[in-house]
This record gives sequence, C-alpha cells and structure tokens, in this order.
Amino acid sequence: MAKRRKRRRKGAAPKVGLALAAGGARGAAHTGVLKVLAREGIAADVVAGASIGAVVGGAYAAGVPVERVEQAWLSADLVKVVRAFFPTLTRSGLSSGAEKRRILAEVLGEVNIEDLPVRFAAVACDIDTGEAVVLDRGPLIDAVQASASIPGVFRPVELGGRLLVDGGLVCPLPVTACRRMGADLVIGVDIVPAPADVSERPDTMWDRLGHRLRETVRHRHALPGNLPELVGHTLDPSCERERSFPGLSSVISRAVVILQQRILLLELERDPPDLLIRPEVSYSTFSYLRAADGIRAGERAAERMLPEIRRMIGAG
Repeated sequence: MAKRRKRRRKGAAPKVGLALAAGGARGAAHTGVLKVLAREGIAADVVAGASIGAVVGGAYAAGVPVERVEQAWLSADLVKVVRAFFPTLTRSGLSSGAEKRRILAEVLGEVNIEDLPVRFAAVACDIDTGEAVVLDRGPLIDAVQASASIPGVFRPVELGGRLLVDGGLVCPLPVTACRRMGADLVIGVDIVPAPADVSERPDTMWDRLGHRLRETVRHRHALPGNLPELVGHTLDPSCERERSFPGLSSVISRAVVILQQRILLLELERDPPDLLIRPEVSYSTFSYLRAADGIRAGERAAERMLPEIRRMIGAG
C-alpha cells in the first residue's frame, strides 16, 4: 500500500523531488531527462540517487551544468572505461575504485553534501547487514563512490564503520529517500534493465518478461493493486526447441537484474513516485560507449511526460 502523503499549506509551492535509479551505463538517460527539465525551467528541490543515479544526481545537486555532465558521458572512450574498471585485484573486489574516484572528482569536485545548493542523498547497501544506508552528509564524492561500488567489481567503501556497496542492490529507485528529505511530489526516473536488456541474443521468453515488466512500471497509474506473478508459464517437456547457452557474464547479469526488478516492483507498490519517467534504453549496464543513445532516450522520455509534469507541479 502506498504511503499517505503529507499535507502542504494551502497555496504553498510543492517541493519537487527527483529519484534517479540505478542502471550503470544506462544512466546516460538521466542526463537526457535533466537536459529537458533544465530547458523547460523545471527544477528539483531534493534529489536522491542510487548507483549511477547517485553520480548524476550528485552532480545536479552540486550545481554542475548539465552540459558538463553530458560532455563527460560523451567523452568516454574505451581507454577511459578500461581504466575505470581496471583490475587491481584487491581482496574485496577486482578494482580498488581509485581511478573511478579520480574521474568522479573531476566532475563533482570536493564538497560536502550539506553544503550543496540542492538537498541530496545517495543510497548505498551495507554489505554486512543488507540494509539500505542513506548518505546525506559528509563528502559528496565518498557518498557517490559508495553508492556506485558494484560488489565484486569494486572494493566496498568504508564509511562510519560500515562497508558499503552499490545501492541498486536494495533500493534501485529511492523514492522514499526523496520524501524523507521533504519532497511533496516525486518524479522517478527508472532505468533499471529488464532481463531481455542483457541477453546476448534475442529470446522470446525474455522479451515477453521484459515487456511485461516495462508495462507494469511505465507510470504510477499503471501499477496493479498486487505485484504481478512473473512465473506464469508451465514447462512443456515435449518442447524440443534448441537453446544456446549464454555466457557467464550474461547469466550473472540476468540474475542480478531479475532481483533488481523484483525489488523495484516491491518499492513501487509500497511507495510509488507521483510520476514515473522510463526511458527506452536498449543497451546493457556496461555499454558505456553508447552514452549518446542513452541521452537521446532520456530526452525523448522526458519530452513525452512534460504535459503530465507541468500538470502535476501546477496542480500541486
């Protein structure tokens, strides 16, 4: 059941929150959405992000021009991507994350969250307890790096005596964090992939599942009263359709996004955003060289939702 919304003073302008989802390289779409909002003069009062959503959201909250963030995406090349993920073979991850931190510092600078012009929170996951941890104070770069530390790929980030990893594991779309920071209305931007988005080749079953999930979370008015039952097909032993086995990375990626989609649907049932933007991003979470496609997808999705955004903000 969705949470009861708090009442505002009559005539008071609504505080708008922006919840930016996890999704790796698909996060370029966040930048496309922000480009359209900036162009239309629509500003967020609070921002919460998980994983790549924390990276883009942190830059927004810090006042980094969206053109600067867009250029950072478009300047990514194979060398930069390899450097960011280059294995240093630490005990707790393939990479220490030092190069990723350097790249983040170039965009975000050195500033504390409490000094940002826009209220901000990054969501990370405590690897010992599995709890979602909301980071809303202290160095911005520490919070963002913790929120975007993919387990197994990057070493966990130690903050406040906790070992923190990617927030997308437990809170892929941090709507509730926005509300707790005072947002009256929350716009969610969902880029969490469906299993079909990480398949190595087209597959009818995965396509059906991906389509079903997309339709379910397209916007809050499409949400069902109960979570959809995804195990809706019985096995036919007589079916002898030949299947090729996917690679190891594809199997792991599919497993992760299945879990993320389950968590996302639970979050949307419990506390849906007032409006959900879902860019149609067709590439996987590690396709960092396709940022231009993601930015365009974000722009198209935001432009489609502009009438509803204006109505929502105007009606309060």
